[in-house]
Amino acid sequence: MKARWIAEKRAEIAALTDLQVTELTPSRRDFTQFIAVHKQGMALVPRVQRRSPATGGAWPHLDVQAFARACDDSEAAAIAVSTAALFGGTVNDLDVVAGAVSAPVLRDDLCLDHQQVYQSRLRGADAVRFPTAELQPAALRELVAVASSLHMTSIVEVGGADMLPVALALPTACLGLTLAGGRADWRAVRSLANQIPRQRTVVLLDEVAVLDDLLALVGVVDAAVVGDALLGDPDPAAAIAAFLARVG
Repeated sequence: MKARWIAEKRAEIAALTDLQVTELTPSRRDFTQFIAVHKQGMALVPRVQRRSPATGGAWPHLDVQAFARACDDSEAAAIAVSTAALFGGTVNDLDVVAGAVSAPVLRDDLCLDHQQVYQSRLRGADAVRFPTAELQPAALRELVAVASSLHMTSIVEVGGADMLPVALALPTACLGLTLAGGRADWRAVRSLANQIPRQRTVVLLDEVAVLDDLLALVGVVDAAVVGDALLGDPDPAAAIAAFLARVG
C-alpha cells in the first residue's frame, strides 16, 4: 500500500505547477499547542477519510463537513484529513474541513516536496506529515524548515527505533508513530514510545478498532489520529466526549 501511496504523491508533485504562493499566509492554529492542552490524558484527532485500505473500512457516503463539525464541537484537539485518492480523499476536502472547523487541521497525507507543503497551506492545513523512511535527512530537514516558516506543525513518521535519531534531530517536529500501517500494535508502540524523551510530542498514526483500545496508551503517546473507531459511530462527538472523560 505504501508504494502505491508514494507513487500517487510523486505524480501529484509533477502536476503542482500553478500554485499562487504569493497568497500564502502563516497558520494561526497551532497543532502542537492544541495537543499539549490534553497532554496529561490523551488528545484525539479524528481522521476524515472515505476508505481505509489497511483495515478494510469504507465510508463512501461520508459527509465530510458534517463529520468534521461534529468532531470539532467535541473536545477533539485537531482534525486530520486524508487527501490521497487511495483513501477516497481529495485535496478539496482540506478546503471543506478547514473552512468548517476552529481546531487545527492536519493534512494526513505523505508530503515529499515543498510544493505539497505550499499546497497544503493554501488549502487551509495547519500541519503536514512527512514520511521519514522515504526522505533523506537533509531533505526532511528542509521540508520541516519550510513548514516552520509558515507556522505549520511537522509530523515526521517513525516506523522503528532506527528512525528515531533522524526524527529527534528535528526539535520542532512531532513524532508520528506508524509501526503497523494498519491496526496499532500496542507492545511495539509502547516499546518505541519509551525511547522518546517525554518533552517531545508523540502522535499515534496507526488505527484502532474502538476508542477504548487507546486506554493502554494513555501516558505513552500524547495524541492519536483515529478514523475507523469514529467514522462508523452515529454520534462521534459523544464518543469523543465519553472517551476523554475516562482519560482526563
